[in-house]
Amino acid sequence: MKKLFMMTALITVMMVASVCSAIGRNEFSLGGIYLNMPYNSVIKMYGQPTSHPGGWAQLVTDCIKYGNDVEIGFCNKKVRYVTVTANNGWKTPSGVYVGMSINDVIRKYGSNYTTENQSVRFDHQREHLLTSLEGTQYIWTQVRNDVYTYDPGDTSYRVSVVVSNGVVNAIVLDQITPEY
Repeated sequence: MKKLFMMTALITVMMVASVCSAIGRNEFSLGGIYLNMPYNSVIKMYGQPTSHPGGWAQLVTDCIKYGNDVEIGFCNKKVRYVTVTANNGWKTPSGVYVGMSINDVIRKYGSNYTTENQSVRFDHQREHLLTSLEGTQYIWTQVRNDVYTYDPGDTSYRVSVVVSNGVVNAIVLDQITPEY
């Protein structure tokens, strides 16, 4: 009986630990801006942008910038991505910020991530990107649905950091639609 109790307790602890390392829906926010937030709410929160380069693709119909280090992309007047490239006070709800060590980020988000090397540009499709970044991108993803359609609700949410020399030099919050 004691062995059964110990085994049950061990399994319970392992299940709780695996759930705790997953990123919850509330983590998909950066600087108080969350995915699908309406354009007018962003303007109300931060004021008029310093520049408005416009959209660049089918899924990013508009883009605004605050200074040289914050870029927000929209699709149909709702936030599609947020990119921050400086330690300017913008953080995720867990406190991840540009300048933090990747070890501290992993302690907050867990080891359920993928990586990609970014050797030329952070995102070569965005010709007006804030900065050309090099490093390793660590990506934490949450898939909303198992069946993908063209419905904007059927996307994956991602929080990623670009790291060079063990330090975060960019944070990106975005949605990925697998068809594109």
